[in-house]
Amino acid sequence: MKCECHGHIIADGVSYTDAMERHKNGVDKDYVRRALEKVRDCGISFYRDGGDKYLASAFAKTIALEYGIDYRTPIWITHKKGCYGGMYGRSFETMKDYHALVKEALKLGADFVKLTVTGMLDFENGGAVMGRPFAGAELREAVRIAKGEGLAVMAHVNGADYIKEALEAGVDSIEHGFWPDESVIGYFLDTGAVWVPTGVAVFNHIGQGRYEDRVMRRIHEVQLDVLLQAFEKGVLIACGSDAGANLVYQGTGTEEELALLLSMGIDPQRGNGEIIRRFKKQ
Repeated sequence: MKCECHGHIIADGVSYTDAMERHKNGVDKDYVRRALEKVRDCGISFYRDGGDKYLASAFAKTIALEYGIDYRTPIWITHKKGCYGGMYGRSFETMKDYHALVKEALKLGADFVKLTVTGMLDFENGGAVMGRPFAGAELREAVRIAKGEGLAVMAHVNGADYIKEALEAGVDSIEHGFWPDESVIGYFLDTGAVWVPTGVAVFNHIGQGRYEDRVMRRIHEVQLDVLLQAFEKGVLIACGSDAGANLVYQGTGTEEELALLLSMGIDPQRGNGEIIRRFKKQ
């Protein structure tokens, strides 16, 4: 079974700006159907979306079975105001606001919650982790609320310390997880969380001239080194490409991520299976 465990059906891998423009006045249903066709034609039968602010993934879920795809979505990214997440999400200020967003997403068909713990990487400045983190007691309470609604938690997070903090808070999957170190491995093993590395979101930029290859290779190599050690010790790793991100195309991005993992000797099937099992309303 071929799985895409982290994608954004709203985006096309070419231009984020154009993708948002396409849907901002209402979901472009023809675009979504074409995207699902690409996914299906690559033999992908499971797709876990990371959400979007214009409800493209919510629409995709309603028609995905027509394409033979088991489709899961959080509806949108849920993020603390002032923290990363606005490009695909909805913000909150208080835990009351957050709980209301979770309940609203549930009414729209959410299968799980997606939280952002840190920002993206600044590829133009050595790959530094960007943005103010969402951490501490608030993160723990957000996870508790989600679990109270019967929902698993998908966490966008980079940086070893924040990966560990998210795992300690009880999230069910770590998305990206760039700049890990060996110390994160024990936390994954203790919690049973799944790592969805989205390696091609960095790897596909090497040699393209947009960012320094030295920076992109370093980010990529550090992650792969820890990933391989983690897999050998029993950490569950799933195949998710961040489909829709720049240079990561719907369907083919999943194939590239799977090929990257397999080239390292990492078989994501157990991790994929755990994602399928956990990330649905309980």
